[in-house]
Amino acid sequence: MEKSYIFIILFLGAMFMLQYFLTFLQMNSFKEYFRKFIKEGKVAIGIKKGGFKSGSIVMFGVDENGTIRNAAFINGITVFARFKENNDFNNINIKDIDKEVLAGTKFPKSLKQAILNAKDNYLKAERGEEIPMEKSPLQKFSGLIKKEAE
Repeated sequence: MEKSYIFIILFLGAMFMLQYFLTFLQMNSFKEYFRKFIKEGKVAIGIKKGGFKSGSIVMFGVDENGTIRNAAFINGITVFARFKENNDFNNINIKDIDKEVLAGTKFPKSLKQAILNAKDNYLKAERGEEIPMEKSPLQKFSGLIKKEAE
């Protein structure tokens, strides 16, 4: 009986370390593209959190005129997802991206939402506005519990 508990604890510990390592690799992928893009100008980042569905992060390297020079996307549920460069938006002004432009693309819904979020974040930053972070699913859930308790 004791050996099975030890095995379960060791197994859970190993899974935690594996997740930590894969998250570390994913963050390094993010930093690599961010450093590359920031050297060439501004960086517009859009996020669509997925919870139990596929989430997305998009990063645009934008010049002083708002023209997209580089793009990288990450889309998926797990920590196995990595950033991939994409040239579909190169030489397009970020201000010209809208739902109609995205309707003709093959991108998943969460990636389209992240692209629109990147555009909105870019415009807000350009106007000097604060860009609020969207609450995570856990933060939203804990907010619901607090409201019910009141």
